[in-house]
Amino acid sequence: MKRTVFFLIVTLLHSASCFAAGKRFTFITVDFPPYYGAELPNNGWVSEVVKTALEIQKYEVEFKFSSWTDALEYTGEGDYDALLGAYRTNERVKNYFFSAPIGQVRTGFFKRKVTDIKFTELPELKDYKIGVVKGYATSKKFDAADYLKKIPVGNLDEGLKMLYEGKLDLMADSKSVGNYRLTEFLEKDIPGVAGSIEFIKPVLAMNKIYIAISKKAINAQKKLIDFNKGLRKIYRNGDFKKIKRKHAIKK
Repeated sequence: MKRTVFFLIVTLLHSASCFAAGKRFTFITVDFPPYYGAELPNNGWVSEVVKTALEIQKYEVEFKFSSWTDALEYTGEGDYDALLGAYRTNERVKNYFFSAPIGQVRTGFFKRKVTDIKFTELPELKDYKIGVVKGYATSKKFDAADYLKKIPVGNLDEGLKMLYEGKLDLMADSKSVGNYRLTEFLEKDIPGVAGSIEFIKPVLAMNKIYIAISKKAINAQKKLIDFNKGLRKIYRNGDFKKIKRKHAIKK
């Protein structure tokens, strides 16, 4: 009898701990303003949308901001439940469940204004040094273009500084994020940098952003279903639009 009671208690405690873990949703990501970031109000509009969608489903939500390589490593091991704001790629689908899309990002190249770099197709850029943040996806064609001289950098700020100093010819990233980092951060340390760098056409991709739930996370598929349900609810009740309006983000 005592043995039966002991195993019953252990089973109940295990079930309770699994339930508690299942109702907690942990994210790790990189600073990506104006979409999300540690220093933005409520961690940015994407973070607030995600948090609101999950809280309506009775989850506790935690965000950690780190390097993208760390984010990929920790979610890959299941130490955090999900990446916030990931692009969907064929490679990532192997390890993550992707939610319904949350927003869209225009991705392409930055250059120094004094350089005369123009292109229509990627092979025209084979002689240029192009900065890419480690672990980032840019576009299917660009990511597969192994004939290009891609220089890995630790983060976008590092890449933009290298571009400004002439160590890179181009820097690949999001238009709005690059412009935000230039005007709100780098300009304070390097006066004039924002006015000397520009985003160029053609745009490489209009990438949708998602939450990407690690397949090693506890109750990963249930969390995916619950998030998508919560996102639909805040679309329908108007909270999604209210959050974007509050952060002054146009549709």
